[in-house]
Amino acid sequence: MRSYLSAFVLAAILALVLTPPARRLGVRIGALDRTKDPPIPRSGGLAIVAATVLALLALGLVFAPARALLFYSRVELAAVYVGALAILALGVVDDVKRLRPAPKLLVEIAIAAGLYLAGVRAATIWLPFGIVELGEAAGLAFTVLWIVGITNAFNLLDGIDGAAAGAAIFALLAVFVTSVALKQPLVALLTVSLAGATLGFLRYNFFPARIYLGDAGSLLLGFLLATLSIEGATKGPTMVAIAIPIVAFGLPVMDTLIAVVRRAARGAPVFRGDREHLHHRLLDVGLTTRQAAVLLYAVSAAFALASMLFINPNVRGMGVVLTMVGVLVWLAVRKLRVYEFTELARSAQRGLAQTRAIAFNVDVRKAARALERAQNWDEIVGTLTGLFEASEFDAVRLTLHDGLRSSPRRQFLLEGGKAIERPVPVHADQWGVHIPFELGGGAGMACELPVFRRIGRKQLLTDLTLLVEVLRPALAAAAARVAPPAAPASPASSVKL
Repeated sequence: MRSYLSAFVLAAILALVLTPPARRLGVRIGALDRTKDPPIPRSGGLAIVAATVLALLALGLVFAPARALLFYSRVELAAVYVGALAILALGVVDDVKRLRPAPKLLVEIAIAAGLYLAGVRAATIWLPFGIVELGEAAGLAFTVLWIVGITNAFNLLDGIDGAAAGAAIFALLAVFVTSVALKQPLVALLTVSLAGATLGFLRYNFFPARIYLGDAGSLLLGFLLATLSIEGATKGPTMVAIAIPIVAFGLPVMDTLIAVVRRAARGAPVFRGDREHLHHRLLDVGLTTRQAAVLLYAVSAAFALASMLFINPNVRGMGVVLTMVGVLVWLAVRKLRVYEFTELARSAQRGLAQTRAIAFNVDVRKAARALERAQNWDEIVGTLTGLFEASEFDAVRLTLHDGLRSSPRRQFLLEGGKAIERPVPVHADQWGVHIPFELGGGAGMACELPVFRRIGRKQLLTDLTLLVEVLRPALAAAAARVAPPAAPASPASSVKL
């Protein structure tokens, strides 16, 4: 334990010392966020890497057990180290040149696939109902998805000062505690060193930030968390080793999943950046940058603590974790106004009641067919009253105008299977759709079929497009070939079906 504490403290001190030179290096090589005035260097990842490596080397010189672990890691984690260097290089190039998302993603997929071939792979996956053994194809797909997903999750979270670095510290400490509990000293030593270095860097990254992680830093932290958690999963109790990182990385994973669903729901490119992540929404609801970062730290800490419940797994622990995740997702969606989820819920609700909508849509098509055979005005009115007798609309009327469309000439209320000729008032709490058509027979009348519905009722299932594109042409064709209705015999009359 003394080695772990020494690694943490030494890495933090080295990061405090090395971050200012890394900041100057970022200015020199042009790794700058030019959206800020003045531009802010995006080279914090270099300081974290340098501080971690130097802390581990210094520790290896002093403590023999640490030296033995690091020597052993040259074989055990060789593929992870090579992949980390490739991710670091990719991030540096992106910080300087600003690469497009597609090439970056392809490189990340290639690195993850290479790690799978080198033996860094997920053989099993934990699900609430049990452990699932993965075959070759599923194992490759899951490994690539896990590494690329977690790598980019921390990158996407790096949108406000200190957010990604703080979340990474809690995730690293969760993996560290798990590794100690599961007797995995190598993973524990690496994660605690990274946590210390990230904490030292956070001194300069917290609002107002003087340096950013950059893609080199955020991608590297996500990559190392993803790969080291896989390494831990291959050596610990299966459910514990897999469940803990999934929960510990809850905040960036939740933010990424919400972003993907948001963009896919509205047909936007999934990998195109926007300013609608959780941290941006916290700012939109009125929090300051400091307050938003602290709230994200609290959520990250809650996920990290919840992941500890899986060290000694039980049904109650799983229930607590799943409940917490559900509550956090609900709060994020409702309180931060993620409207895409609201629309998806409306679509799901519409799907559950789709049989009712289908029934009315079928009736619309049948009515259009009946209108094609209508020979007089009464048959037209009878078809319409039958169609709207059990509709979702609160009022349906037929209006006949003179040729100039001045004040209404005659109005018919379609209600209860009857057409009642009388004025039909439109209430202030109603909205409507007006379907125009022409009345033939030499009458020169312009007609309308307005349908009204009160504001505040449940979701409308009726497909209004069918009324316009299917019913209206049939109605217009029928009205054009029939004679106009006879004048009323009294101020109010009705046609009963």
